[in-house]
Amino acid sequence: MIYRIAVVVVALVFAGSAVAATPGALPDIPTPYLPSTTVAVDEMLRFADVGPADLVADLGSGDGRVVIAAARDYGARGLGIELDHKLVVESRMNAQHAGVADRVTFRQGDVLAADYRDATVVTLYLLPNLVDKLKPRLLELQPGTRIVAHDYGFSDWKPDRRIIISKTFLLYVVPARVAGKWRLHFSLPEGEREYDFDLAQQYQEIHGGARVAGGYLPAFEARLSGDHIAFVLVDNGVSHRFEGRVQASALLMEGTVRSGAGRSLASGAWRATRVVSSAGAG
Repeated sequence: MIYRIAVVVVALVFAGSAVAATPGALPDIPTPYLPSTTVAVDEMLRFADVGPADLVADLGSGDGRVVIAAARDYGARGLGIELDHKLVVESRMNAQHAGVADRVTFRQGDVLAADYRDATVVTLYLLPNLVDKLKPRLLELQPGTRIVAHDYGFSDWKPDRRIIISKTFLLYVVPARVAGKWRLHFSLPEGEREYDFDLAQQYQEIHGGARVAGGYLPAFEARLSGDHIAFVLVDNGVSHRFEGRVQASALLMEGTVRSGAGRSLASGAWRATRVVSSAGAG
């Protein structure tokens, strides 16, 4: 990954020419390249927990160093999207020299229009306005896809994690869409239970609860990470701890519920079927 320093406007334009000029955007001024450090590249990939099963897409891939490092050092496959044709050619040559040309692909294109839907990891080193323009497309990726932004994250989406190692890196995990009304059913040794269950969602932050006769049970410690969901309901003085996964259709959630106190908890299965959805994960 490469970023540019636009001396005239005292602004950074990262990752080569990442996107075509648009009305009102900063002018495309030829500027010197300053390569990202080896440490920065490695920390981004390490932060995303990249492995052999991953496809790493670098948006604005410059000379290809992030994509090549993902394949060479982490055994992943890689995809680089770069607007500058010369950098695409250079990236392909660099991949040949690194011995990973069979595991990486470089495409010339605009990151706002390119196809990277199969990526399991996306890396970004882009200006904030471009990062925010990419957000709707990134949220359409499969739940659990990891996004690592270098220095500049999304304006209204809190990162799941943030670290500083020479530079600032922000990790976002694409959340499943769970907002809406559900019918929650679970089994315990003493019998079956069923609740109307409501969830509201702001990216990975969720809250809600179950509606019961004569009252409402708030969902405590509600957490969402990708397609993994967890929450606690307290009913009649007993805690019920739910953990599970949101199915790909986003119409069903299911998992295990543990109930009671102490170390010997009763365990059962739970399932929630969507009744009404709310638009958007944000």
